[in-house]
This record gives sequence, C-alpha cells and structure tokens, in this order.
Amino acid sequence: MGKLFHTVYANLCPNCGGEIKDERLLYSLPCEVCLPISMEEVASKSSVKIKNTVYKLLKKIGNLKDYREIVEVEEKLKEVDKIFNEVTGSHLWSIQRTWVKRVLLGKSFTALAPTGVGKTVFGIIMSAYIASKGGKCLIIEPTVPLVKQVYERIQPFAEKLGIRVIAFYGALSPSKKKEMASRIQEGDFDVLIVTSKFVSSRFDLIKDKVFSFIFADDVDSIIKSSKNVDRVLMLLGFSEETVRSAMEVVRLKIRLARLYATSRNREEIEDTAKKIAELEQTIERERKQVKGVLVVSTATGRPRGLRVKLFRELLSFDIGSRSETLRNIQDIYVIPENSLEEKVLEIVRLFGKGGIIYVPVDKGIEYAEELANYLVENGVNAAAAHAKAKGALEKFAKGEVDVLVGVATYYGILVRGLDLPEVVRYAVFAGVPRFKFSSMLEEISAIGVLRLLAYLRDAVEEEEKRKVEALLARLRRRLQTSSVAAIMQLQKVLSGEKPAETYLEREFVKALEYTKSLLTRPDVVKRLKESGEVVFIEESGRRYVLIPDIMTYLQASGRTSRLFVRGLTKGASIVVVDYKPLLNGLIRRSKWVAETTWTPLDEIDVKKLIEEIDRDRLQVRLIREGKIRGELKDLSKTALVVVESPTKAKTIANFFGRPSARVYKGLKVYEVSTGSWTLMIASSMGHIFDLPTVPESVLGDRFHFHGVLIEEKNGERFFYPYYATLKRCSKCGFQFVDPRKDACCPHCGGEALDKIAIVNILRDIAREVDLVLIGTDPDTEGEKIAWDLSAVLAPYAKVVKRIEFHEVTRRAIEEAIKNPRDLDIYLVRAQLVRRIEDRWIGYELSPKLWEYFKLKWLSAGRVQTPVLGWIKERTEEHNKSYRRVFAVTFSNGLRLEFTKDELSVEEPEELKHQKAKVEEVDLREVEIPPPPPFTTDSLITEASRQLGFTAPLTMQLAQELFESGLITYHRTDSTRVSAVGQAIAREYLLEAFGEKGEELYQPRTWGKAGAHECIRPTRPLDAERVRELLAEEAIFTPIRITRRHLALYNLIFRRFIASQMKPARVVKQKAKVLFAGAEREIERVIDIKYSGFTEVLPLYPEERLASGEYSVVDLKAYSRYLVPLYTQGDVVRLMKERGIGRPSTYAKIVQTLVERKYVKSMRKGYLIITKLGREVYDYLTENYGKLVSEERTRKLEKLMDLIERGEKDYQSVLRELFDEILTISGRDIVKEHKVGEC
Repeated sequence: MGKLFHTVYANLCPNCGGEIKDERLLYSLPCEVCLPISMEEVASKSSVKIKNTVYKLLKKIGNLKDYREIVEVEEKLKEVDKIFNEVTGSHLWSIQRTWVKRVLLGKSFTALAPTGVGKTVFGIIMSAYIASKGGKCLIIEPTVPLVKQVYERIQPFAEKLGIRVIAFYGALSPSKKKEMASRIQEGDFDVLIVTSKFVSSRFDLIKDKVFSFIFADDVDSIIKSSKNVDRVLMLLGFSEETVRSAMEVVRLKIRLARLYATSRNREEIEDTAKKIAELEQTIERERKQVKGVLVVSTATGRPRGLRVKLFRELLSFDIGSRSETLRNIQDIYVIPENSLEEKVLEIVRLFGKGGIIYVPVDKGIEYAEELANYLVENGVNAAAAHAKAKGALEKFAKGEVDVLVGVATYYGILVRGLDLPEVVRYAVFAGVPRFKFSSMLEEISAIGVLRLLAYLRDAVEEEEKRKVEALLARLRRRLQTSSVAAIMQLQKVLSGEKPAETYLEREFVKALEYTKSLLTRPDVVKRLKESGEVVFIEESGRRYVLIPDIMTYLQASGRTSRLFVRGLTKGASIVVVDYKPLLNGLIRRSKWVAETTWTPLDEIDVKKLIEEIDRDRLQVRLIREGKIRGELKDLSKTALVVVESPTKAKTIANFFGRPSARVYKGLKVYEVSTGSWTLMIASSMGHIFDLPTVPESVLGDRFHFHGVLIEEKNGERFFYPYYATLKRCSKCGFQFVDPRKDACCPHCGGEALDKIAIVNILRDIAREVDLVLIGTDPDTEGEKIAWDLSAVLAPYAKVVKRIEFHEVTRRAIEEAIKNPRDLDIYLVRAQLVRRIEDRWIGYELSPKLWEYFKLKWLSAGRVQTPVLGWIKERTEEHNKSYRRVFAVTFSNGLRLEFTKDELSVEEPEELKHQKAKVEEVDLREVEIPPPPPFTTDSLITEASRQLGFTAPLTMQLAQELFESGLITYHRTDSTRVSAVGQAIAREYLLEAFGEKGEELYQPRTWGKAGAHECIRPTRPLDAERVRELLAEEAIFTPIRITRRHLALYNLIFRRFIASQMKPARVVKQKAKVLFAGAEREIERVIDIKYSGFTEVLPLYPEERLASGEYSVVDLKAYSRYLVPLYTQGDVVRLMKERGIGRPSTYAKIVQTLVERKYVKSMRKGYLIITKLGREVYDYLTENYGKLVSEERTRKLEKLMDLIERGEKDYQSVLRELFDEILTISGRDIVKEHKVGEC
C-alpha cells in the first residue's frame, strides 16, 4: 500500500495508551516511546510473529503493559488446543477457538451455532481445562443418553489432566446414586455432569456450590422451567435476592417502555427509571464479585417468556434463534391430474427416503394415518407421526422408517420439533397448508386470530384497515412477551374452556369478537372471495373459510434445510395443490416474507436436485461421525462485522434469525450463524475520531496548524492530521474532541463520555475472531471511518478487511462477506484532504466573522459561501419581481395570468370586454420516456417539491430506510440500475399487472457501469404493501417506520419502477392565445394513447383547446412575486449542476446555512436570505472572494476526484491549500512552531 503514515491517534497505543501513528498500529506495533523499532524491521513478518516479537521485546526491556492482553490469551488458547490435540488428534475449529477465548476472558454467552460445529466437544474440553486449573465445572444435558455420552467422551481428558468427573442420572443403581449424591454434597468432584431434570429435582445437593464454569448443552431444556434459570444463576454465585431484583428490573423496563409509548405522566416515567437505576446499582455490585462463566448451547433455540431476560440483566447476553426464512430450498408446486394421493405417491417414489409428508390441519391425524397406510400398501416404508405416535420419529431418525406423515400445524412435532439435517431430504404437502375456520370461529388459536385478521385487513375500507393494523400490532407485541404457559391458558380461553382473566386474554377475546363480526359482513366476504387467495366451502350445512398458512409452510419446509458448518443443506419442498387460490396466496405471501422462488414440478431437473440434496446429507453425516474434521479446519470461521449505526447492525443481524447478543457498557453486539460463518455484528455508533477542538497549546510545541501536524522533510512539508476520540458531555450533551484523558466539557464542566470506550469494546471482540470486516458506508467518508477502525483494531485482530454493500439485504451482505477487499487508500486520502481543508478554512475564516460581527456562533465554509450567494441573488430577483397580476378565466375554461406590462389596455375593467383568440398550432402523437431513477440531488429536489420535505429531513429518512434494508444507498450521483434492480422491477410489474406487466416492462441500465447504483427499493414491494407487512411483522425493521418514511419510500419506489417501464405515447397540443395585446404559447397533453410508465407515475390529460374566440367570464386582480424563491431542493440541484458539494454534503450545507441564521427556511422549504446572511456573504466576498469563489470551490472538487482516482498526490494538494490559507491567516506558522518530525 506504499507509505502508510497518514494520521496520528491520541491515546491509542496498545501498550501504554499514548499517541501513535496509524502505520505502527497497522503493523501491530506500540508507539516509538514504548518500543523504538521501525516498520522496516518487521514489515516482512506475519501479524502473529510481529505480536510475539513485540511481546518478547517489551518484556525484555521491562516495558510490557497492556500489550500482554493481546498475546497472553492466545498463549492460553494454545495450551487448550494442545491438550485437545493430544487427546483427539485434531485441533479446535475456528468457532471453538473463539468460544475458548471468551471463557478465558470471563465472558458468558450463547453458543448459537449449527449442527456439526462441536458445541458439546467445546463444553467438554473447556470444563476439563478449567477443572485442571482448580475450578469446579457443571455440564447440563437434556437427556440421560447424552449425560452418559458426555461422561464417556470426557474420560480421556480426565485421565490426562487428573481431574475427578461425576455423572448423575436416573438409571444409576440405588447404591450408586447414594454414593454419587454423597460425593456431590461433599464437593468430591471437579466436573459434574447432570440432566436438566437434576437441576430441578436434586438442586438441594448443589445449591451451596459455586461453579467456575457451567455449560448448558440445550438451552431449551433449561428454560422450560423458569426456576431452573434462577437456579443456574445462583450456581454461578448470584444470591437469590439479586436474581429477584434482576427480575424486577426486567418487569420495570417493560413497564417503562409502555409508559414511554402511551403515558404523558412524566413523574411516573421518571419514578420508574429511578427504580431501575437503583436496582441496577445494587445488582452491579454483586456482578463484579461473580467470576463464574455460563455458556448455553443451542442450534434452534426459541426462548419465550420473561425469565430468559435474566441472562441479559446479570450476564449481559441474550439467547437467539435461527430464522425460518434462512433457507436453501427449492419451492415446487404441482397440480395433480388425478387424485392428490396418487401424486403424493409418485413424488415419494421419485425422491425416495428421507421425506416428510404434511397433511392440512383440517384433515387431521386420521387423514395422516390413512395416507401413511396408502403409502405402505403401495410399497413405501412410511409411518404416521403425532403426539401419540412419537416412536415413528425415533425410527425415522434411525433409518428404520423412510417417510413420515404428519399434520401441518405450527406447533406440531414434525413442524418445530425436528432437526435431523442428515436424514430429512424433502417435504411434500398433501394439499396447501392452511387455516380452516368456521364462520363462527368456535375453535381458533391465538395465531389463527392474527392470521385471519391479516387477511380481513385487506377486505375493509382504508379507515378500518388502519384500525385492524393497530390491533394486529398490539396483539403481536403482547404475544411475543408471553410465556408458553400463558399462551396455553390463552388457548383455553379462546376455546371457551375458561373465562378471560389476564389482560392478554381479554384483548384476544375482544379481537375474536371483532373478527367474527367482520366475517358476517357481506362486503367483507365479497372482497375476500375476489382476492383470489381465500376459499369458502360448505360442509354439513356449515360455512368455512380457508386461508393459506404461510408461517407453517416456512417452518415445515425448513426441516429440509438446516444449518451445518458448510452453510445450509439443500432441501426440496413440493406442494400438491388442492385449492388453486390457496396456492396463489401461499406463493404471493411467502415471497414477501422469505423471498421464495416457486417453480412447477415439470420444470425441475429432479435428478440434479436430488444429487445436490444427497451431497449435503453425506457431508453432514461425515462431519457428525468426525471423518472429515481435518478438511474442515478453515470452515465455520468467525468474523466481527463493524458498521456505523446500531440500526444497520440490528437489520443485518436479523437477516440470519433472532440474534443472540452481548451487551458491553451499553453497546449491543449481535451474534448470528450462517453455517459457514459465525458473525459478531457491532456498531461504531457513527464517527469515532476527529481533529481536536481545543486550543493549539494542547498539542504542545510541535509544528502544527489547527490540529494538523506538519513535518518538513527534504525541503517539503507533509501534513498529518492528529485525531482524538469524540467526547460528549453527560450533562449538556455538547460534543467535543479533546485528546486529554481527563478532559471535561468546555461548556459546563460536566463529565465526558468518551468514544474510546467503543474502541476498547471493538478491540476486545476483535481478539476473539478470525477476521474483522469493516462494513461502513460505500463512499469516501465511509472509507475514512473504515481506515480509522482498521488501524485501531489491527493489533488485536488477525486480519482486517473492508466489505462494501450498496443495500442492506441478506443477499448483498453475504456477497460482500464473500468478496472482502483492502482499504482504498486513495478514497481515504481524498477524505483526509476534505476534512483538513474544511478545518483550515473554517478555523481561519470563522474567527474573522466572530471578530467583525461580534457573534461567536458564525461559521464560514468554501461550499456554503457560493450557495449563500445563489440564495442572496435569487432573493433579490424575487423581491424585484413583485407585480400586479390579472388572472383571467375564459369561456372555454382556460385560465391564464398576465402582468399589467403585457397588456395593451389601460384600465383593468376594459379586460372584461376583450376576447381571447385561440389558435391550434400543432397536434401530434409523441413518445414520453420515463424519468431516470433518483440520485441524491434529484431525490432531495422531488421530496421538496412533492412532499415539502427539507433536505436534512429527506436525507435522515433515506438514511433510516437504507439502514432498515428498504432502499439502496442514498448518497449517490449514479442512475445505474443493476440486473438485481431490473429483476425487482419485473417481478413487481408481473405481480401488480399480471400478463400486462411483461408487456409494460422495459429494462434500462441508465447510468454508466460502476460500483454505485441509483436509489431504488430492495424488494418488489410498494409502499402500501410495506406498510401492511410491517403491521403484520412479516418484515423486520429495527426502527419504527412512520408515514413520512413511507411517503418518501413511495416516491422512490414509483420513480424506480417507472424507470423500468416502456415510454408513454401521448397526444400533445400546441396552441397560441392572443389576448389584449399579450401572447401565450400553451403546450398540453390532451390524450394518452399508450400508458406505459404512467401506470405508476400518473399523467393527467387536459382538455383540448378548440380554435376560436372566447370571452372573459372571470377576472381577478392581485399582486404577487413572479420569480419564486429557491427551495432546498432547487439549491441541491444547483450544487449538482455547478459541480460543488457532494451527495454526502448537500443536505448538510443547506442545514448549516439555516442553523447559522444566514437563510430562513419558509413554508414548503423555500429559502430566503436574512440580513445577517447578506452581510456575512458581502464581508466574505469582499475580503476573501478568491478563496470562497464558486470557481475555486469547483476546482477543489475536481482535485478531490483526481485524488480519489490516484491521479493526484494528496500531499501536494494540501501544500497548495496550506499556502492559500496562510495568505489570509496573518500568522507566520513556521516561526510560531519548532520544525521537526511528527
């Protein structure tokens, strides 16, 4: 990368915490003061060798401080791996190494990882190692067979390390039980292996023990009993009182969230927050005393209820679960020619063993058994599986049964309780999975109520639709925080077995009654039938409604595609259709939720599909048997993904299931598994570094200028910014940058919250993983943030890479992770120049404004000054354009405005007697092409024009839409449309217009090829559909999407879809109007011959003007300004056209002008210059005109572009800027400072 020295960072030496150059950090070196060796001495060595060399040298010279943390945990890891290798002949996998390091660092967590990763093996080796160091360890397994298995597998480790291991389970003989119980009570063991039932029934044997390490091998078996959660925490050393206090904090936090959402009682909110703070203070004191570590293992964990939140409050982690939308499944449908059963048999014979057949819930267990018998009679080794026939499941797992038949119900044992990735190959649905409700809704589940309401919402008028959406959102929130026991009681209420007692039960009873009332309304029933997704049937004189059950389909078909260390196993899911409307609904809605792609069976290469399915099963089986472990040493890697915002981090994490999370001093770090990767996803919380905002004396006598160090070498100056972490006052919120560690707020003296805490957290996590991936925004600003992060994390990470994505979607993230790159040093340099130039001109010109105007909050900038000049000029033009205007309406309906100067009559009254002569000049059919998709400037312009949004508001909303995964990156000059974008447009048009959609579709790439793309939606969902899916919680966003978000999304969506449609053909008329000496030319569209893109961007034809004379029917006189003021959108458009400013700065420049009170933002975003703004502009142009001119600013932008492309040396540009600034500074910088090296 050439010379790496670009910046100096305060307080970030990994050994002493002093200042350090970025190049030393990138080579994992401490500062020169700690270890005066040069980069050349280590440049050829690997990162690991450099760290070991540095460690030894620091130790040798007696200067080893914090650097020991980087190396010593790795040494302990090597010790664990060596033991593991000596016993097993293998080395720990990447994810296992990460887990070992976490335990060594004293962190509790969820081991959320796929099948075959070796979670149990990790628990065994970690328990043995900690026991060998004198700690007591507890392993909790869900079943007796697993206790026995773990006991046998730990024996070689026990023999090698000389530790005592006890296994206690129900099948022991009475005498052995007595002996083991006595040993447990006396503490005569190092490792204890028990079932989760033991923790419930024999807790008295261990309640006085404190364990250094607890490994719960199946979190579900622990959290089935809420008291077991408490017991496990007490075994780590927490008192019963602290556990109760933590539970109270959980409840109070839920209450506080509800108060914020619904209450205006500030006193109650403050009182609740105070109680939480007091309890947390008490809890924190005990947390510091507890040294034990808890690891809970899960592959498919689905934690429910409040008790599991204790793990967050006391151990700072959340349990996660995998997503059923994370799938690698071929979704197939077939319409049977004959009977449905014959088609099922044909498919089973085609695909072979390892199949699960699901029958619709309304046909029930009896039909499942009939279908199983039918298959058996036709030579298939099949069996029905349900709650009373669980033995079939065990036989299936052992290979004694080839095919299982069960009921497609959301909580069924074949839908949620099955995780056999090496066995299950395909699923067949003998009929579309559905809900069946009688019109009276006698037997309906809570989930059924929600699903039916989601369909009913589409069958009511707009006002009532909003009511249904609010009800759906409320019910879902309640259900999500309810325990399994509460849901079971709710079901009894809904089925009439017991009266409603709790708030949850009463809410659902009300919802049920409302749902019943909707189903009795003829208008609602009619709309449901017309939807093409709902079926009404009659049986035995009773009417029933059938709707597709999308979530059960996704859950059930998901059994065929499970996570393992190579990724997701390939699966096949075949729906044998019995009701075509239900298939329509299933296909349509599953696409929205899981982006499924459906194919008819006769278009599938079944042989190829089966080969792919079987290849994955073989891999899983060999991995489980340990036969290919050595080949997989580089699989299941771990990576830390760092993005700027917590919103983006949460969006990315939720693509891969419900993430587990660890909380570090307020920073939430999500953890998810993709199979081949375990990702830790964290946010830098925006910018971390900036130039100091303190007096220059803080940097001492070094040669520097406004926070930029200057080095003279061989007669030339070199410039290096001095960066420190951002600080924010805990009292007044003021943000500042001060390199002094003990700095207080310069405004109020309050304590500073320092972003160095974020750096330390990220450094801590970087130590755990194989790879750090920086996923900041794809622009120069994002590249500079990535550079800072890569530098400060380099000593702690094995490898640091940059990933780039232009949309926050699962596909884009996975693609980015597959294709990491090095940092683009040219983009970094361009951003450094921008920041330095901005600082220099701001810090030199602003004080001159302060001195002249006696106002300390004024500022000057190179871009904002010419923009201010445009607004000044337009304001003056606007003020001069005030005229008397006559609005005349003619007898043909035409209305025109005329100024007095245009008219030949003297008195306005004379106009009433004049006639207008209309003459048609031209009439022709023309083609109107659609507009291109939005860029940043055009989006701001249109949002201003159509929605009345200010530029900052538009960019804020767009940022949130981007981070929520709904649109592509919004800071772009490109109109380019990728193949993915074109496919989105085509899919939407086919969905919205049917066969006509294919005819309307005309793909265009628009802009030139390149990395950046236009602003477009990421999915084929219009604003109305997005709103509905958000209400259903069928799609996830980490923030609340408001009406304003949806309004902007609608603007972006319609403009993009239009850009991929055929041109419209219209009839245009040109006419000439003569009236009282004035002449007007009018052009209007009078007819649409072919709608094209106007189907989504409507064009409204006007009436054709017939030639002839027309009298005046109405005359109004008033005065108005003929030249409009600029809107914020107009100003942004001008910046783009005139080549100053950037997509990332357009809105900020406008916002600064408003905040400094140079311009006033009027209604609808119109901008008018203020007296202060006019005076500031005049002062700057008169005294520093060359420096802030539009031409000079445009030239600088071009220089930045050259730096970005590597065609211009950034230091030469800085020299030019420095010399230019010195001409206005009035200071002799060289004399003020000692000249030397940085």
